[in-house]
Amino acid sequence: FEDFTFNQSSAQAYAWLEEDDPALLDRITERVKEGRWEPVGGMWVEPDSQVTGAEAYVRQLFYGQRYFESRFGIRNDTAWLPDVFGFSGGIPQVLLGAGISKFFTIKVTWSESNPFPVDLFWWEGIDGSRVMAHTFYNPGAGYNGNIVPLDTIGTWRGLKGKRLHDQTLLSFGWGDGGGGPDRQMLENYARIKDYPVLPRLRMGKVEEFFASLPTEGVPTFTGELYLELHRATLTTQGLVKKLNRESEHRLVEAEAFAALASLPGARKGLLRNRQPGPDYPHDRLDANWKRLLLNQFHDILPGSSINEVYQDTHPELRAVVATAVEIRDSAIASLTEAGSGPGTGSIAVANPAMHPRPLTVIVPAEMSASGLPANVTQRIEGGQLLHDPSRQLGAFEVVVPAAQNGRSGQPAAGVSAKRNGSGFVIENGLVHVAIGADGTLHRVFDKRADRDALSDRGNQLWAYVDRPRAWDAWDIDETYENAGFELTDAESIEIVESGPLRAAVRVTRAWRDSRFVQTYRLLSGSARIDIETTIDWHERMMLIRALFPTSVHTHEATFETIFGVHKRPTHRNTSWERARFEVSAHRFVDLSEPAYGVAVLNDGKYGHSVVGGTIGLSLVRGPLAPDPFADEGEHRFTYSFFPHPGDWIDAGVVHEAHALNAPLVPLPVPGDAAGAPALLSIQCVDLGFAAFKRAHDRDGLVLRLYEPHGIAGRSVLTFSRDVRSATAVTLLEEDADSPLEHDGRTVTLRVRPFEIISILLEF
Repeated sequence: FEDFTFNQSSAQAYAWLEEDDPALLDRITERVKEGRWEPVGGMWVEPDSQVTGAEAYVRQLFYGQRYFESRFGIRNDTAWLPDVFGFSGGIPQVLLGAGISKFFTIKVTWSESNPFPVDLFWWEGIDGSRVMAHTFYNPGAGYNGNIVPLDTIGTWRGLKGKRLHDQTLLSFGWGDGGGGPDRQMLENYARIKDYPVLPRLRMGKVEEFFASLPTEGVPTFTGELYLELHRATLTTQGLVKKLNRESEHRLVEAEAFAALASLPGARKGLLRNRQPGPDYPHDRLDANWKRLLLNQFHDILPGSSINEVYQDTHPELRAVVATAVEIRDSAIASLTEAGSGPGTGSIAVANPAMHPRPLTVIVPAEMSASGLPANVTQRIEGGQLLHDPSRQLGAFEVVVPAAQNGRSGQPAAGVSAKRNGSGFVIENGLVHVAIGADGTLHRVFDKRADRDALSDRGNQLWAYVDRPRAWDAWDIDETYENAGFELTDAESIEIVESGPLRAAVRVTRAWRDSRFVQTYRLLSGSARIDIETTIDWHERMMLIRALFPTSVHTHEATFETIFGVHKRPTHRNTSWERARFEVSAHRFVDLSEPAYGVAVLNDGKYGHSVVGGTIGLSLVRGPLAPDPFADEGEHRFTYSFFPHPGDWIDAGVVHEAHALNAPLVPLPVPGDAAGAPALLSIQCVDLGFAAFKRAHDRDGLVLRLYEPHGIAGRSVLTFSRDVRSATAVTLLEEDADSPLEHDGRTVTLRVRPFEIISILLEF
């Protein structure tokens, strides 16, 4: 069939062929050169585009574009994501930064309530970046199209943008199962391609079609592309989502400390010698990033794959986390020259983030930690808590607390836990937290603002009968709340930590065949109430959610997403708003008035709702298909209730959520170990951290930051060592036309709201 051109995305598929059947890949390469085969998409796989984290989304494109260029000599200009279940508004900027200016999906036409209004449009992201987008509605077989009149004329009739352009794509073949077109489809093409009264058909390439699209007079759609369907994919297979979050953070931490350790003079405090550090483990990091990216495929990470997939995924992601931790800890040890002195007996503490953090770390019992100041340590289950809010750790700083030249530490005002009638109270200088006999938060009184943060009991656990009309793993029906009830019985409530540095109350529940253990924890000097949760889950067709009725009155909530936030209404005035009864957020959701607010943070959950002043968080499901054992077993995660004066920006919610996900790292070191100073500090407009790594194909280190709040202005980066050069680069680590000023140890940036900034640094 000489007209036939085959389309195949996903660099991972070609990389597997390179290992398993290189002769076949050589034949494919010849077809690519002939123009008969089109590698498309520029990504490692076709990833989930709501749960996948910001930096991981960058790496999908970084590794995908690099592979296609090295193997086939091409770079893609079009993102190919036909079957992905909704798209963050942060994606257009990421695509452009990787050289992709076009975007294709079909899934938004599946929305069950409101027809998507456009099919040829500029898609504008949260930062103002725009990519040209196209979608189509095939009333026949969707993106698995057939060459029959129902599909061809149906797709043409449904095209809304035909006054702008006289062509549309129609993909065909058994694509959902990994196959392609069959002989019958290609024979049909020859018969009906010029048939009267039917649309004319022409085989072509995706990139050529997008290059032909008009740019003038095209409507703009701004913000996220929300799919009014498949909302349960934000919650199903919770263990995969937790391991995904851990993998994303641990890999970034491993890169950052390995990059620091590889610098000349990095050991013994960065500046004490000029000897090169250890080699940067490019190959190991690349291999583990690719393992993570594979498992972000849009049926694996969303939880809609068969059981056999997760038999592979769980150990693969655990191995990614373990390898990243090993690389990270080895690099931290190198920075302190751990192992060079006599014995152990001390600990180093490292800050795996760019924002300053108080010295708060849990030292496991197996780590010997002698010499720590007694007034800033507390015995806890499984080890010691070291909590010294007077000691701040800067960006990637490493300290050895026992070697502080006699400093005793200055603890904040203490925290206590005590019984109060039938309930319990945890209290410090900032908040008063009352836990009732039912195990919920009966009151959170904020002493700083002299107001209650809750309007009703917080952390209510609700169980809902969860039997969607179709697609168990994929869907939650809008009517799910009609069949719900609260889990009100607590088997036991006990104080497990009574202060003075941290206090904790544990609530245990038994329900049906499942068990819930939740521990409320509060540090001295902090208003963040952590709810450490273990669920032993053995239910099918049920959904568990946590509800927080807050006292905050606002018409918009703030949800973290890729390199920024989505603002969504808290009311349900329109059918569009009513359809968004379950939405995505990454590490936090926040409700803020101008002078006060409340955030709910998490370390591995994604399904959220906000109605009025009530924040809801989906915890665990139990679908039957396609994996009858989905979510069966133990789940461990933490979510936090964080009241704060000021709005979410003033309160530093972005940094607080990062801190929950990236706690300080303790490491056993010899008694004579030294620390390492902070890498940099930031003045003026605050920035979020994405990555710090060695560049792949050139000298230098890449620092990736982003503006997280929607603020434009000037940011000043001051480094702890001289910067020989600073160059703006793209997400593919190539020079970018972006202004920055460099003077000695200072780099000054002019940033746009939600802008991603990548800088190539040479020290």
